Amino acid sequence: MDPVLSDSNDGILTFVHASDLHISKYVATGGLVHFQHFLRTAVPLVSPRLVVVTGDLTDGKDKQKLISQQQLDEWQAYKRALSQTDYVQRFNGTFYRDQRGNHDCFNVFSQASSENYFGMYSAVGDSSGYMLRIDEPFGTYSFVASDGCPRHGFARPLNFFGYLDARDMQLLESRLEEARGSSHVFMLNHYPVSTMVYGKYRKEFGELVRQVSVFLCGHLHELVGGIGAQLQAYKAREGYWELEIGDMKEHAVYRVYAVDHDIVSFVDVHLPLPQIPMPNPELLDVRVEAPVPHPPVVLVTNPKDARYLLPKHEPLERIRESTFIRMLVWTDQPVASVQVLIDGQVHPHPAVFRGTERQVGSSANETVKTPLWVAPWDPELYNDGNVHELQVVATDAAGKTTTSRTPFVIGQTLVPLQNDARGGWIMQQSFSSMFQTSACVSYILMTLCLLVVPRVYFATLPNFSSWLSERSVLHHKDMAYIRHLYTLCCNADSVVAKVKLGLAMLAARAKFLVWTQFTAQVYLASVPWLFWPGYFFAMGMCILPLFTGRLIPSAQGSDAVGSVYAYGIYISHEWSPLLDSWTYALASIVSLAVLLVYLPVAVASPSMFYAPRAKRPWYRTVTVRVLVVLFVLVYLGAPTLMTAYTYGWVSIVFGYGRGWLFIVSCLALYVVDWRMPVSLSNTTAA
Repeated sequence: MDPVLSDSNDGILTFVHASDLHISKYVATGGLVHFQHFLRTAVPLVSPRLVVVTGDLTDGKDKQKLISQQQLDEWQAYKRALSQTDYVQRFNGTFYRDQRGNHDCFNVFSQASSENYFGMYSAVGDSSGYMLRIDEPFGTYSFVASDGCPRHGFARPLNFFGYLDARDMQLLESRLEEARGSSHVFMLNHYPVSTMVYGKYRKEFGELVRQVSVFLCGHLHELVGGIGAQLQAYKAREGYWELEIGDMKEHAVYRVYAVDHDIVSFVDVHLPLPQIPMPNPELLDVRVEAPVPHPPVVLVTNPKDARYLLPKHEPLERIRESTFIRMLVWTDQPVASVQVLIDGQVHPHPAVFRGTERQVGSSANETVKTPLWVAPWDPELYNDGNVHELQVVATDAAGKTTTSRTPFVIGQTLVPLQNDARGGWIMQQSFSSMFQTSACVSYILMTLCLLVVPRVYFATLPNFSSWLSERSVLHHKDMAYIRHLYTLCCNADSVVAKVKLGLAMLAARAKFLVWTQFTAQVYLASVPWLFWPGYFFAMGMCILPLFTGRLIPSAQGSDAVGSVYAYGIYISHEWSPLLDSWTYALASIVSLAVLLVYLPVAVASPSMFYAPRAKRPWYRTVTVRVLVVLFVLVYLGAPTLMTAYTYGWVSIVFGYGRGWLFIVSCLALYVVDWRMPVSLSNTTAA
């Protein structure tokens, strides 16, 4: 291979990435019809060396979309769609590769389970992933797929995050060791790194992934509200790009990669369907017979998009030494024109075709298209440190046009992607650390500030009644001072004076709220029937299971039953370090904390904090009381019922951190808010 990026058509490897098909027997849009159009239209158009699909091949849910279960019909439809092509057999079985996503292991006890239809109906068959090595005359390229699904596939919703334990990491380490020396290593996983928990065999994940150029994943689709429109991030410390792709299910998107002289480029393409998502009233019986007209697909490989440089893995000096602009233009009709513009000016040299169609296998279909177009250029003209834009306009004989815009620099400086608000921030996070830290810090603060410190303080008081009277007097004075500041603020003549008095009033109000809350917490410590249940729940959260239930309903006997603790899930004599358990724990901690803040001020007489008056304080109004009830019903009640519906009613009977907490919360609110307020208001009015 000529190391100079000239007009030669060698040195190019292409592959296509898709994810999250979600073939469903109940959803009448997208899914299977999108996938069939992908197989019939996109794959023949690009005719790459490899197609990879990173999980969620089927939807795996019931008609109500609440309970998860592997649907045999969905897996048969997936296999049937593949069998209508020769993709699985093409290139001696190295053309099409798939792997599991979380939906593909819903309610699957183990990889050996009869419910693991992936082993029977997928192209790869091996649930643990794969290692594919592609040897070309110009280099070796390795694709390492890891299976981030839990070893025991829990029924949803306990199946959003993934993990690799020590055994999985041992397998990953051996596969990456086998890939050592490759020109590029591409790692594939259904889950993004931010949603994974990585164990350790001999090396940490961060050390292993240093030899990886690009991490391909799916799972998050495009989230909602545009916050997942560009889920991409450069991991500078390890030196790789993590590129999540939108879903095939609803957005009908696929991604075309090209490795040109070891410089990696890609472009996202949406299937040219009349409507996205496309209606599919035939569900699993749909059959797409013919391709649809596809606009040109344009991928510029030189100069490379400066937002996606790989300084640690790419020979970027080849861009500066290149003699031709290089671009791949795939069309389903003859090309009418390819126009090149740089910084808005028409390039003086026209683009010419240097493409080829290379035979790889023995069959007539076993070819790889390399529709290369080139145009001479002098990169030194743009070696000024500035960002320039290359624009390519491709038109086919049918008049379909595609415009590609590529920002580029001559050098190794990454141009900021500026996608934090569209998914970049999410991809840079470690939700494992985030949720664990949030849960631990929240738990410690709740326990100390709302229970332990007030109780210790209460125990040290020689005369609690006298202390309560003194605090009441101080609270009344503080409130009188706040009212005085409010009066002065309303009567102030200048804006500056109003601002100063307003800030002083806010500070005084904050002080009042802190001290009244502390008084209420100490008062709670004197009410045994409220304090000790709260203390019991708080202490139990770190040692008792949040709930126990049939976490894998398809499993037999005791294998189906597991216990969800704050720090993991125990099932079939094994610990599963699934991050979902931390989210459950955080929800329980927040619920208990809200109740431990509200109940003390609700059970205490308002005269402790305010001077006697006929009007109830704001926090004892019907509106606030109803809002608290709604909080408990929505934040605790609905998830508790969902847990019972999914994992059986035993999850309430043995649901200390869910069912019990909900029941006790309802009882406490009933007594405090709908029985005691009458007597308290009478006392206040008196």
